[in-house]
Amino acid sequence: MIDGVIIANKSQDHVSSVLPFVEAGVPCFVEKPLATRLEDFLRLEVAAEAAGGAVFAGHLHRFNPAAEAFCAALSQIGSIQSVRAYCANNNPRDDTSVIWDWLPHPLSMARQIFGSPADQARAYSLRGRDRPLHVIAQLLYQGRRFDLEASWLASSPAFRLIAEGRDGRLIFDDKAAYKVLLFQEGVCQPLTYEDELPLSRELRAFVDMIRGVSRNASPLSAAKDVMHSLDAISRSARRMGEPVAINWQG
Repeated sequence: MIDGVIIANKSQDHVSSVLPFVEAGVPCFVEKPLATRLEDFLRLEVAAEAAGGAVFAGHLHRFNPAAEAFCAALSQIGSIQSVRAYCANNNPRDDTSVIWDWLPHPLSMARQIFGSPADQARAYSLRGRDRPLHVIAQLLYQGRRFDLEASWLASSPAFRLIAEGRDGRLIFDDKAAYKVLLFQEGVCQPLTYEDELPLSRELRAFVDMIRGVSRNASPLSAAKDVMHSLDAISRSARRMGEPVAINWQG
């Protein structure tokens, strides 16, 4: 008997690999991105609902203690005005674009930051055209900007978020010694967080779900905004920056 399955193969094969297990009602962990096309994600969603199977979306930074400290401190900087994200490494892949490889990370945190889904996307492929290697994008959340940049052509890896609020600034830098910094009235304060590895926490949450100890901590419903945003960014990049409305409920 299979208690659970982890899917972490090529991104373009995630849905085809996981569907037989989902249809059999086996709990499944699917590494990001859940799919590389919105249509495939919707197929997975329908299959999971029909079979009553639990699918755990592998969004690592939802379980990153530093990212959790960043999100918990957002209220300290007042109403969010804008956010910037920079994600990079030097590891191009042949099974997807940098959009679907890197942008799930900041987008998986967006609902906690803005409290609502994005309603419009605009994006430009700076290198790679049909399969972007370097992209810039802007999402709008009820008029508030989320500016994103993702690159496979960087000299060193990076993942940074900078949130600007009415009463201060908050920085999450996953590669820094002090990963979370709060700026208020000219004073910089490093915030504390647990030092447990994010992957350890994520996999423990999946195992606890299988055992019935806790509910699914990263369900498909929580990934829906991410997938619709990725799809809109991809479509806008193909159309050289044409704004794309996000029908995230569709």
